[in-house]
Amino acid sequence: MVGKKLGHYQITEKLGAGGMGEVYRARDERLERDVAVKVLPSGALLDEQTRKRFKREALTLSKLNHPHIATIFDFDTQDGVDFLVMEYVPGETLAEKLKSGPLAEKEVTRLGTQVAAALEEAHEHGVIHRDLKPGNVALTAKSDAKVLDFGIAKLLQSKEDIAEAATVDTVTKTLGVAGTLPYMAPEQLRGKEVDARTDIWALGVLLYEAARGERPFQGNTGHELGSAILNQRPAPLPPNVSSVLQAVIERCLEKEPGQRYQRPGEVRAALETIQTGAVAPRVAARPTRLWWWAAGAGAALVVLVAVFILLFRLARPEAPAQAWIIKPL
Repeated sequence: MVGKKLGHYQITEKLGAGGMGEVYRARDERLERDVAVKVLPSGALLDEQTRKRFKREALTLSKLNHPHIATIFDFDTQDGVDFLVMEYVPGETLAEKLKSGPLAEKEVTRLGTQVAAALEEAHEHGVIHRDLKPGNVALTAKSDAKVLDFGIAKLLQSKEDIAEAATVDTVTKTLGVAGTLPYMAPEQLRGKEVDARTDIWALGVLLYEAARGERPFQGNTGHELGSAILNQRPAPLPPNVSSVLQAVIERCLEKEPGQRYQRPGEVRAALETIQTGAVAPRVAARPTRLWWWAAGAGAALVVLVAVFILLFRLARPEAPAQAWIIKPL
């Protein structure tokens, strides 16, 4: 593909490849700027109706305008090749940066705030990312985050893909289409409908990985990894990670969507609070069986004490009434 021309985009070098296609750096000969061209997998758009739907939804994505979102410029087809044209962000991805080890908490919260702000903007326009991961977060020359591939997973996901992703064993067959397994939320693994809280889970995995240097869930096979996501809790973060940041990450990684943050704006606000050091973010405590047992026992004890006092007073003989004499001053 290098050296070829797609439309008025001259392909100059290959940047990477994944389940959702190959990415190339290209020169926009009309506007004289560098762009990123994502060549979609062969057969991803099987018919003209699917292609029209893709183009319509790509147009929606192109309207996302935010400093921490890489913009989509164009979608076209040439000689049977379907491709998206996006903003080119020079530099490394967060995944590449993390190969050197975990980040300082200050950097974790700064980048996390930017990614949460990007999700907030997209969700307000009805766009769910579905495949958020460090590899989809580019770092600019100023080390700011730019989230890539918003909504692309949805555009490439067919009904067959959704059905196939309903079991842990087969979900690895659709990596890059339904999502990337280590960052998929429990509801994605179960083939359920995803929403904003699915992206919040992925953000929690990203924050955990940035703070610890490894992912929260491990497995030697897709089945083991999927089982860990569904059933296990991640190991505690290192002691150098503050308790407030750990609490934010833990809430993002709640198995049940209803117990997570409900909107990315809440995560952004919590991370901003950590950055300023003003007040520790209020993170709702997760009810446990022990907590409910203690609360019930406490209530029962109060009732028993009240009954005991009442019986004691009823059994006690009444003292004779005292006459109160008011003497003139």
